Formats: sequence, C-alpha cells, structure tokens
Amino acid sequence: MGTVLKQKMSMLVGLLAAIAMAFVLTPVAAHATPTSPTDVADSTVTINNLIDGDTVEAFLIADADIDASNNLTYTMAANLPSAYDSIDKIKVVASDGNSFHQGSDMQNAASAIAKAFADAGTTAAASATASGTSATLTLGSGYYLVRVTSTSGQTRVYQNMVVDASPVANASGTYDAHPAQTIDVKKTDVTIKKGVGSEYKESTDKYSVGDMVPFKVETVVPNYPADSKDATFEINDQPTAGLEIDTTSIKINGVAAVSGTDYTITAATNGYTIKFAKAYVLAHPGEAITVTYNAKLTSAAFSHDANDVTGNTATVTFNPNPYTSTTVTPDSKTKVKTYGFVFKKTDPDGNALKGAVFELKVTNKDGSTTTLTSTSDENGYVYFEDLGEGTYTVTETVVPAGFSKVADQTFTLNEASCTQDNPATAVVENNYLVSSVNVVDPKQPALPITGAAGTFALTAGGVALLAVGIVFFLRSRKQEL
Repeated sequence: MGTVLKQKMSMLVGLLAAIAMAFVLTPVAAHATPTSPTDVADSTVTINNLIDGDTVEAFLIADADIDASNNLTYTMAANLPSAYDSIDKIKVVASDGNSFHQGSDMQNAASAIAKAFADAGTTAAASATASGTSATLTLGSGYYLVRVTSTSGQTRVYQNMVVDASPVANASGTYDAHPAQTIDVKKTDVTIKKGVGSEYKESTDKYSVGDMVPFKVETVVPNYPADSKDATFEINDQPTAGLEIDTTSIKINGVAAVSGTDYTITAATNGYTIKFAKAYVLAHPGEAITVTYNAKLTSAAFSHDANDVTGNTATVTFNPNPYTSTTVTPDSKTKVKTYGFVFKKTDPDGNALKGAVFELKVTNKDGSTTTLTSTSDENGYVYFEDLGEGTYTVTETVVPAGFSKVADQTFTLNEASCTQDNPATAVVENNYLVSSVNVVDPKQPALPITGAAGTFALTAGGVALLAVGIVFFLRSRKQEL
C-alpha cells in the first residue's frame, strides 16, 4: 500500500505542477475579459491620419467599474490637475471624435492632463505603433488621454485627445463594452522648403561669381498644445563655401529681421539662426513663416569634386512631443551650380604656349562687372570657372613673344555642354566645357632690318651708288672735251 500511495501522490504532484505550468505559460491580455462578473469587455480605439511608425499611447484618467448593485463608478487617476480631477469634469470635455481644435474645451483639458502626467512620469496603460496610417488601441473601460508622438522621423506635432471608452448601458439595464471607435487625429506638419534663384527652385545655374543670389525658406509654426512643457521652434541656415550671406538682407515675412520679443536672430556671412519665443509660438499655431535673403557667389563656389555641391541647408527644429525636451530637425537643401571652360593655347605647329593671358568680363545681375583673368600654363591650358549658364567672350591681353594676338574666343555654357573634367587640374568635376579646338597664336611676320648691321648695309649701298654716279659724271665730261 505504501508504494501505491507514493505513486498516487507522485501523480497528483505532477498533475498540479502541470496545471501550474499551464497558468504560467498561458498569456493573459490586460482587461481582455471582464475582471468581475459585472465588468465589461475591452473596447478598441483606432487612430487614423498617422504616419507609419508613429507611437500612440493611452493614459488612464478614470477607471470605470460596475459594482455588485450594477452601478457604474469611476476611480480617478493620480496626478490629475485640479480642474479635471473628477469624473463630472472629464465627461464634459471627452472627445466625440470631432472636436480637436486648439483652444477647445477638450483640447485644453488634454493639454493640461498631458503636462501633469509628463511631469509626474505617469506610464501609459496601452500603446501601439502605427502600421501604415493607423494604429489600434485595446482599452479597458474608462476615460483616457490619447497622445501620438511622431517617432517615425516625420515632421509632425499631433494634438492630444481625451477619449471615452466607458461601458454603455443597454436595454436590459446592464452594461456593454463601449462600441469600437475610429478617430482622425488632428496634426500640424512642420516641414521646411528652401528655394534659390529668381524663381526659388531647388537648384539654379543662372549666377556667376560676384552675383548676389536670392534665397527663400518657408516653414510653419508648430501647432503645440496650449500647456506644452516645451515649444521649441528654430530656423537655421548654413551655406557652403562659395556663398556669403548679406546679413542686412534677411527678412521674416517681408520685414527686416531684428531681434525682439517675438524672436532672436544671430547672423553672419556663414549662416544664421532664428529662435522664436515660446509665447509667440503658442500664440501663432500654424502661421506661415517665410525667410528671404541674398548671398554673394564667390570664387570658392566652383566645384573641384563631383560630389562637392555649392548651396546651403536650412533646418527647422521643434518638439514632436512637446512634453519632453526631445527635438527633431528636418532639413531642405538648395544647389547653386556653376560651370567652367578650358582651351589649349598653341603655336601653329601645335606646341603649347605658356604665358598667354586672357581676360573675361562678367556682367553681374546688378549691372556691375567682374573681371576674371587666366594665364596659360606649361601645357598651354587656359581656363575660367565660377560661371553661370550663358555665352562668354575672352580676349587675349598678353601675347607671348614672337606671336600675334588671336581673335576673341566665344564659349556657350549650360548643363548639357558642361559635363567634362578640367584637363589642367586632372580632378573629377563633371562641370567643364573642354574645347576640342586649340587656340593658335600666329607667328609675327618678318620685320625690316634694323640696328648696326642694317645701318652698315645701307651705308655700303649708298657709297656704291655714289661711286657709280662719279664714274658716270667723269666719263660724260671727258666726252665733252
């Protein structure tokens, strides 16, 4: 009997262990089923108008429960602002899926609660990551603050919401789970767009060295909640080598940029930063901001590398989650493309001529003139660069000894023709026009004999002629006699 009893006890222990293991391994979803005989099942809230990868979080404001007497009761969360610390105060501002505008009662409540929860470090009761343009939360019964954070790298600020997921009374006098909800969240897209040239496109090749190039930056003030903990909004712009900003030309919405209560500006020839005050940002949600300025194109603009681009990068810095200090910085870039041309200077026999000087006068957009010069090297190469699209004429101003000046040379530069490298530098550049015809200086014609040898020859000739004349005269006299 002892052996049988031990075997049965062993089997019982094993069965209990198996049951315990089953409980351990079986996943349990929070609020997946009613937590009491009178509770209701969870409900779902789908948030639309998102970007793939955005994070959606729900923070419990009021936990709903149905007691044994079939009464619906609420337990309020800790750390709520005093203006929203009772269920009656929450019910009147909860979202119906339509009211998400800055300044609305619901938005004011959501902003205040979001700030209070952020300050207290309150953790989310549920979260989901957007797949495509939506994310679905499964929520236990109650009221929730729903917050969306743009963690996908996109440039958005989302509006907070107070959502009602409370049980709903049915005809029999009991409660059902709240029907599934679908809500289109409101947001502000904080983008930045940079333009260059008279038409403010992404790139231009219409400018040459010495020109003032116009630029424009366009963005929008983020639509932050009224009680944002942080409300950063900054515009930065930094040109590459070859562009020097005229700081006196910077304007914001058509008005000269000067530091004041609305913003501060720090500007130099190599870039500027505009920092908007929090009060201004919160008072002007969604306002368009346009910054314009001019930058001078210098000789450093010419690319000596196929990957080296002259232009600038503008950025806007803001908080996708205004209840933290975390910021993102989307950017926009422009390009100023310049060209060059090169030809080879030779003698009539094809030999390279060193020391020939050519001059090119560039008429700038403002009517002024920039003069460029280039001297042929030991290989005879003459080249000019930092030039915009157009036709250019060069004149030889210094001619090597023994040669005559060549006629003026004309070259037409554009994106289609300037695709080669400069043979004078042997650097990959992809923006040169290389002349297929050499520029030939003709040799000077023979000049009349001059100097001592010439003088001697002339004297000898004169003496000979004089001698002939004397002989002729003497013979004539003799015949007369």
